[in-house]
Amino acid sequence: LNIGQWPACKTHILLKSCFQEIINKMVDLYTVSLGCVSGFHLLFGLGNIFKFPPYDPANFLVSGKPGTGATEIEKLLEFVFGLWYTGSITGVLLAFFYGSSASLRGSLVCPLFYHATVSIAALIFFDKYKICNKKKASGTVVGLFHALMASMFGYVFYMS
Repeated sequence: LNIGQWPACKTHILLKSCFQEIINKMVDLYTVSLGCVSGFHLLFGLGNIFKFPPYDPANFLVSGKPGTGATEIEKLLEFVFGLWYTGSITGVLLAFFYGSSASLRGSLVCPLFYHATVSIAALIFFDKYKICNKKKASGTVVGLFHALMASMFGYVFYMS
């Protein structure tokens, strides 16, 4: 059914208004930004914990060679990434669904700071110190990705 073809009555006007508001809220920049950072954090975090994509130890170099996930430092990094990404977004989601605007803004500070500083570090140091496997992604790509994430967190912070 085409909503625009419904008979003009109070129920029709109310339903059409509700549908339009739902659609408008679903595609605004705030919702898209929050959805993207949440989805990425959950996927990357759980992927590192349970070893499913986008987890790939070969993204980083260990002693100049692509990682395999077998060394102790790689296993530590997997835990740190997995727990940091899932833990930091859990606070944001709880504050979004159950908290106040102030609690949401407070929960956004840590991931915003993390992504902003990692983007700077990646752009300046990751290639220099041979941290990233350039066959997968350069430090510049990692830095720009984190800058995008920081921008989305910043936008959600500003609009909350």
